[in-house]
This record gives sequence, C-alpha cells and structure tokens, in this order.
Amino acid sequence: MEASGTSGEKASVNGVLNCSILDGWWAEGYTGTNGWAIGTNATYNSYEEQDKADSTSFYHILEDKIIPAYYKRNEKGISDEWIKLMKNSIKTTGGKYSTSRMVVDYINNLYMPLCNLNKEYFQDLQKVADFEAWKKNTKMNWQQISISQDRNVDNARFVAGSEITVRCEVKLPNIEEDNVEVQVYFGQIQESGTVRNVYTQAMQKVSEDREQHLYVYEATLKLTTGGNFGYTFRVVPKHEMLLDQENLNLVKWIEQ
Repeated sequence: MEASGTSGEKASVNGVLNCSILDGWWAEGYTGTNGWAIGTNATYNSYEEQDKADSTSFYHILEDKIIPAYYKRNEKGISDEWIKLMKNSIKTTGGKYSTSRMVVDYINNLYMPLCNLNKEYFQDLQKVADFEAWKKNTKMNWQQISISQDRNVDNARFVAGSEITVRCEVKLPNIEEDNVEVQVYFGQIQESGTVRNVYTQAMQKVSEDREQHLYVYEATLKLTTGGNFGYTFRVVPKHEMLLDQENLNLVKWIEQ
C-alpha cells in the first residue's frame, strides 16, 4: 500500500520508466507519454475487487504496451519508442521533482508572502480580531452557499484553440460576495478516466439580485490542447489576510 514516491521520482529523472497505480506522486507525474498507469481512479467496494481490476490492467499493459515497445528494435538493436519514452520521462520530471524547485516554491509561495502579511496586517490586534470573527462567521454559514447552472456546454471533445463560455448562478445567503471567489475547474479527460492539464480560473460576476442574494458568474475557457474536456464549478473563501484559499478547509462544489 506504499506509494514509494521518492523512489519513482529518482528513477524517472534517470530515464527509468514507471508503471504504477495513480497514487502519490505518479498521479501528478504521469502524462500519458512518460510511462504507464495501472488502473483508473475508480472507487471499489473492497481491496479484493480493486486488486483484481489492477491485476487485469497491469497484465494488459505489460503484454500490449511495455513488452512490444521494449522489443521493437531497429537494425542497431535499439527501440526508438522506448528511447522516446525515456526522454519524455526525464523531460517531464527532471525539473519538477527536485529539492531546488521545492525550496524556491516555499520561499516564493509561503515564506515571503507570510512575512508580508505579518508586516501589513498581523501586528494590528484589531485587524486580527476582525479576521478571527470573519473566519468564524464564514465557517458557520458556508454550507448555505449553493451553486446552479443552466444552458452550459456539456462535457465534450474540443479542438485546440477552442473557446467556450460557461456560466453559473451562486446564492450567498449570509456571506458577502467580496469574501468569496467563484471558480471554474476544468481539465482534459484521459481514456483511463484520469484528468490532466487541470486548471482553475476565476469567474467574473455579470449580474446580481441583492435582495435574493443571487449572483451570476461567467468565464471563457481557452483550450490550448484538443481532446475530451470536462468542467465543474466551485466557491472558495477570499480575504486579504488569508494566505491561501485552502487554509480554512472550505470549498463548495456544485451539487448535481
């Protein structure tokens, strides 16, 4: 049941190809052209059922993909397909899974922003008290938020360069509109059922009914790659003293 993240990461940057379940680091590292994914993200009723499905998937990959790619050699005894996969492995993971990248991310995304927030806001006790009151009120009323949609494009296949406009309606009974960000969450759906090239994009308010606490939001999605795409909507908290939207562990997804 161990994901063995660091082992797979070290192997990948040396051109060793991973064939693993979509768990841990491989859920992020797998691109479809740098190794193989065993199974899907499906939920099973028992470990036995999951083991059977993963076993079937693994033998299918081994027989139909890994072995043919490895033994399909040219006149020099080299598999061009295997070499291409190795290069893709190094290219897609070499810079992404490294300590230097991790440290730079911590400095840019956490340490320096925290220092700036502390200097600007957290030395004022009244601002801290107001922020704590806002967090308490937001958590208490969060579940009252509701999201609905109408006349949107269904999840479908699009060509690169396509643009689609999506819209949703958000009801905010006891939370100010300035204290939330409405987002569209979209990505490319793979044959395995996984979603890659996932993006979140803030939506813009286009109309409002303050008496009913109803707000309509829109966003235009520009697709840089073709394929099957899906999307959904969510609301996350927003405040000038909040470093990350995830810090409050609050997110409201549209309920189908």
